[in-house]
Amino acid sequence: KTGDLKNILDNALEKINLGLHKALDKKKNIYYAYFINEVAEYEVIKEHFVKPTKFIQKKVPFFLEGQMHALRMSESIKEAETLYKATKLSQLYDKKLKMYKVTAPLNSMPEEIGRCRVFSPGWLENESIWLHMEYKYLLELLKAGLYEEFYQDFKNALIPFQKPQRYGRSILENSSFLVSSAFPDKNLHGNGFVARLTGATAEFLQIWLIMNLGKEPFFLNGKKELNLRLEPILPGWLFDRKGKYSFNFLSEILVTYHNPKRKDTFGKVAVKPKKIVFNDRDGNLAELSTNIIPSPYAEQIRARQVKRIDVYLD
Repeated sequence: KTGDLKNILDNALEKINLGLHKALDKKKNIYYAYFINEVAEYEVIKEHFVKPTKFIQKKVPFFLEGQMHALRMSESIKEAETLYKATKLSQLYDKKLKMYKVTAPLNSMPEEIGRCRVFSPGWLENESIWLHMEYKYLLELLKAGLYEEFYQDFKNALIPFQKPQRYGRSILENSSFLVSSAFPDKNLHGNGFVARLTGATAEFLQIWLIMNLGKEPFFLNGKKELNLRLEPILPGWLFDRKGKYSFNFLSEILVTYHNPKRKDTFGKVAVKPKKIVFNDRDGNLAELSTNIIPSPYAEQIRARQVKRIDVYLD
């Protein structure tokens, strides 16, 4: 029955929330992700069988993954901001590289916690800059609405802004991980290595889409008609000297934002799209005084029948 299912789900949600509350370090305001539960007492119930009666719990040092998921579940910008600040003050933040490590120091942990423990600190899954997870974390900052905080980390964390000499490879290529400052050899700090294929590209593309278009560009209006909303989240310094910023939408459509004052498109004094100009599929000029492109133009854009869109910000 529906009522029974609802009760089960409500109980499960309550159990999860209790667990999350216990996982939060109340002093440091960030979350533990993993725990070791050792059997302290037990009783023998049958030959070769025992029943644990008491456990001793040990907290495994912080993982960036835990903070990423916690950001995703934040109920307010204030809650997300508190977690962000706490994470940056924790041992997950590499102060030298100004990037985020996949784990805090694991020296106190036994090798039984898994392979991450056997690597040297700063290498692979042990306290390195694991790019896939760092990009996941940055993506959640953007989704949570922490735009100022996101762009504070933007130039330090994203690969295109790395120093090529330190990175050790083309800044047009991702790495599996970057050697963090926890590694004994200082000459390798910030160097990128590819141990296997990385999933960071997927996160980067989603970051790129949200920056350029907003969180939900295509949507259905009240009449179930397809619309396209342009809500870029861009800092003024990303625009060129003439106040232009261009990108390819759906791989074929050149979109250019015109922002002569080079102001941010977010925040208290943000500029917003005030006029959109393009030629439809029949070559007719369309000029809209809004940031929403209605049907049938939205369908034409999704079908790549429009080749260029100019958006004027004010």
